[in-house]
Amino acid sequence: MKKQHLLILLFLMGFGAMAQEAPINLLVRADDMGAARSVNFAAIESYEKGIVRSVEVIVPGPWFEEAAVLLRDRPDLDVGIHLTLTSEWSGIKWRPITHCPSITDADGYFFPFVWKNDKSPESPYITGASWDIGEIERELRAQIELGMKRIPQVTHLSEHMGCLGFSEEAKQLLDKLAAEYNLSVDLSRVSRFPRWSGSEMTASMKVENLRAQLEQLPAGDYLLVEHPAYDDLETQGLGHVGYENVAEDRTGVLQAFTDPKVKDIIAKRGIHLKSYRDFAKRSQANARPPVSWMNPGIPKMDGLSHHVLHSKAMGHDVGFVVWTPTAYKKGTDQRFPVVYFLHGMGGTEISDAAGFSSRVAQAIERGDIPPVICVFPNGGRSGYRGNVEQMIVSELIPHIDAEYRTISDAESRALVGFSMGGAGAVYLATVYPERFKVAASLGGGIRLENGELKDRVETALPVWKQRGFGFYLVNGDKDRPEAFREFAKMLASAGVDHRVRLLDDTGHNLGHYFDRSLAELLVFVGGHLDF
Repeated sequence: MKKQHLLILLFLMGFGAMAQEAPINLLVRADDMGAARSVNFAAIESYEKGIVRSVEVIVPGPWFEEAAVLLRDRPDLDVGIHLTLTSEWSGIKWRPITHCPSITDADGYFFPFVWKNDKSPESPYITGASWDIGEIERELRAQIELGMKRIPQVTHLSEHMGCLGFSEEAKQLLDKLAAEYNLSVDLSRVSRFPRWSGSEMTASMKVENLRAQLEQLPAGDYLLVEHPAYDDLETQGLGHVGYENVAEDRTGVLQAFTDPKVKDIIAKRGIHLKSYRDFAKRSQANARPPVSWMNPGIPKMDGLSHHVLHSKAMGHDVGFVVWTPTAYKKGTDQRFPVVYFLHGMGGTEISDAAGFSSRVAQAIERGDIPPVICVFPNGGRSGYRGNVEQMIVSELIPHIDAEYRTISDAESRALVGFSMGGAGAVYLATVYPERFKVAASLGGGIRLENGELKDRVETALPVWKQRGFGFYLVNGDKDRPEAFREFAKMLASAGVDHRVRLLDDTGHNLGHYFDRSLAELLVFVGGHLDF
């Protein structure tokens, strides 16, 4: 008997060793080397004595050549070219390295901002100028080529102040250049590290916040981006209207990055510090197949059918699925609201069609939602922006309204989505606030550090309020629980109807979201639709 117990114990120990928790991978990035000597040396200290594993270099910056020397002396330190089209500080300026008058001021300096800064309305900005994409491309190529010439270990590209987020053409240019120079790194499945810093926080608060976030960080891949510097005469001269305490703010970041207890927590929890180089290797090993735009193999289900849209916006055919409720088959003149369900990253038009439709059918039987038509477009990996955005709004919706007995009013049109689709639902509702009546997100989020998107939210707020628009926003406590925090505050301040839910013990799992929140979500959606 003792021998049998010993064998069982050894088996359980071995099983426990195999059932390791999923890893926590953390990419800590220090931005803006080349902008100042203080930044150069603080970034190096954050690497050698702290947790930074990748640094970004501003090639047109006044201290770029020194940064290049420091980085050549440290070939193991991962480096990115921090593509730059702005010069934001009041006390120091930099110019492009090519002739690009459409994005420079009368003195030849880059404009301070990408978007209009309401705190400094007299300051010029790129989106307020007649920018030339050809000039921008020449300048960025020059930055990349000089950076790669001076620093052999460059692995990737990034954007200073989100400088290429202002137009679809500029975003496509970034992808094009990254592919051409072999500097593409897929971080689409890497989450942003939870907020822990900010100019309103003292250095000690930053240190404590970083410790706390690391202590509770769940398994997954994370990107943490910040700007370490010293609090010295040089950095004290940096700043602009609305951000005057640069030195105080950024030395707090340096202290947090090099804090011994922060390093102890990382070691104790087995957090793996990664670089872009590591994620590039993973991307190469796990290269994703091309998007399949037509997938007719749907499950057999009453009311469910697969169709093909001949899309001019996409330049090729795109599949979509439609589900019609039992009431649709009665052959009456009754018309129906439409719910557009947007799938997550890696999905297609068929991924969630049967599962979502069956839950909707049950909700209709319970009387939680009126009979509705459900439509499932194929969004590829687009984030529901660009060509896919135009395909849905300009082609698919008119097609559905023409071919089915819909109530073709915005008051009877809803958006629901999971993950990328949840973010896409909120995005489309923001950009087209008069085309839908309610939007719901399961495990999605919205990044309002993108100034253009935040401006669009502010523009949409009075429209949403006037139309009685509704948002249902749900995340798991282990799945970006703060993804809608700032957005929800904006909705609340404007008096826009919304519901924010945080699900206990829930990660990024669609089945769990369906089981734990979909019934309530559908009640909320149904309550906002006209029928």
